[in-house]
Amino acid sequence: MALGYRLALAAGVLGVVFLLRQGRGGAQGRGGEAARVDTVLAEDFESGNLGAWQDGVDPARHRIVTDPSGAQSGTHYLDVTYPAGRDGGWLTRFFLPGYDSLYVSMWVRFPTPWQGSTKLLALYGSRSDNQWSGFGQAGKCPSGTDFFATMLVTEQTGPTRFYTYYPAMAREPDGVTCWGRYGDGTEHYVAPSSLSLDTWHQLEFWVQLNTPGQANASQRFSLDGVQRGTWAGLGFRTSVALRLNAVQLAFSRGSVGGGTLAQHLHVDHLVVTAARPAR
Repeated sequence: MALGYRLALAAGVLGVVFLLRQGRGGAQGRGGEAARVDTVLAEDFESGNLGAWQDGVDPARHRIVTDPSGAQSGTHYLDVTYPAGRDGGWLTRFFLPGYDSLYVSMWVRFPTPWQGSTKLLALYGSRSDNQWSGFGQAGKCPSGTDFFATMLVTEQTGPTRFYTYYPAMAREPDGVTCWGRYGDGTEHYVAPSSLSLDTWHQLEFWVQLNTPGQANASQRFSLDGVQRGTWAGLGFRTSVALRLNAVQLAFSRGSVGGGTLAQHLHVDHLVVTAARPAR
């Protein structure tokens, strides 16, 4: 093989790898459209630092552990400390201007003696001209042009569920307050969806946004390779100004405390792509 041809071939391969790592050409199509699965973010904590995260890093609560025997893969994983009576904070990464589809795979482990509930993973929809419009909105009702948010939450020995803010969600009795919803009657959960202690579990979360003016958005999650939750017929937005543009490792307990002792949660091998991988 001629030297020039070999060099050209190598350059082509390197170019493809570079594009995948940069997450370019993210799939924006709906349904059955063919789409290239580009990597938006890959975080295995092997770097030994949290430089990939743009907001929320707290050395008092977020620590990378080097332990080949304890990591889900490689030699490092994230240890999150929940101080007594408090939560574990958050880690956020932004993707501006955003995507119409995002898929996240991550591995989590709850060491004994974990107690209580926690948020685990969030996808935020902020305005493409304001990356913060989806944050600090707890208790507020989305209009379709300002924000939306959807998360996975879990309870001790209980189910893993969606926790979603969207324009058509039910209001509280005062008519102006909204708290995240586990469903609206059209969602479908398949038991068991609890996460056992001292075991690495894979969470997969995929969200496809709606066409503005149509309620054709959907979301689904799987645990350890088995689909456990689906929710279709949603309308997350009325304007293309809203897109999926932030992923967050969310360690909030909400109103449910975790007892009087500090607790820990482990995270490893997170991957975000612009489309759901083919099965």
